[in-house]
Amino acid sequence: MNEINNLLLDIYHASQNTCVSEFSDKIFSLIKREINFDSGGFCDFNTSDTSGIKLLSAAAHNISTYDKLHARQNYLEPEFVEGQNKLTSADPSLAMAFKNKGNSVTLSVYDKGIKSNVAAYGIKTECIQTMVMVLAPPMPNRFQTLSLWRRKNNAEYVQNDNCKANIIFPHVFQAFAINRQIHRISEVKNPVNGTAICSLEGALLFIDDVAVDFLSREFHSWIPPFLPSILLENLRSTSEKIYIGKLFVLTSRRQKDLLFLNFRKTITFENLSPTELVIAEMLVRNETYKAIAQKLGNQPATVRNQAHSIYSKFGISGKAELAKIINQIR
Repeated sequence: MNEINNLLLDIYHASQNTCVSEFSDKIFSLIKREINFDSGGFCDFNTSDTSGIKLLSAAAHNISTYDKLHARQNYLEPEFVEGQNKLTSADPSLAMAFKNKGNSVTLSVYDKGIKSNVAAYGIKTECIQTMVMVLAPPMPNRFQTLSLWRRKNNAEYVQNDNCKANIIFPHVFQAFAINRQIHRISEVKNPVNGTAICSLEGALLFIDDVAVDFLSREFHSWIPPFLPSILLENLRSTSEKIYIGKLFVLTSRRQKDLLFLNFRKTITFENLSPTELVIAEMLVRNETYKAIAQKLGNQPATVRNQAHSIYSKFGISGKAELAKIINQIR
């Protein structure tokens, strides 16, 4: 028991002291001290009465998120949530875990009664033995899963594995939440309407409800857990790292191998005061604070404060981004 207590301390220490890009591998490596497995995944799902369930974000260990999702779409039918405790899914492990939230569930693709498409999916992704838990209690229209997979047929999970998982997994869920929240707060200096964290390839690791709503309404065919390709290409092709859509303005900041995304509702010139509008036009012409102050009869410090107010309203940090937004509005 002391080993598990020490593991839990290490899990929470990692949640506060490990960057998002390294956290997944760190946390799964810690779990291996008590439970053996080959690959693992942490997933955040959204549920809807009309569109079923969507995988919003995912963190994978020793497995490709893209390959896993692609195989799931090819081998399994769409999934739907009915009420609080019933998930209609071709994946029996996920359906059982959803019904028994807060308890680990194990399954082998060779168990009696497993359908051929489910077995083929497990074999294709080298996930022969599955251990999964659904976070309990569920958040409104959201649920999270933590899964461990073994690739060998003769490596079934045993009762002792389940007992350990029931102790460890709830803390892992909490550790993921702490890690995402810490880095979200440290990265976002100004209040924003929505935030997300993704890899350079566009795989979402964290996304809040506001950002989900923006993306769903802006891109009707959007399929998470990847950013819409047109949005990602726009961020890659512009030096300002900004996307201006019909519904939102998105700015991105790169930190190592991750992109931190800030979403704000698109605003118009009506959101600026007459003075701010004049200053914005001058800033776009690359005029200095001193030059603008002389023309307006103000102090440079006053113009600087007004410029920062403009930047804050648009959720940006400089003239280049402001120029792009103003040109788009025009």
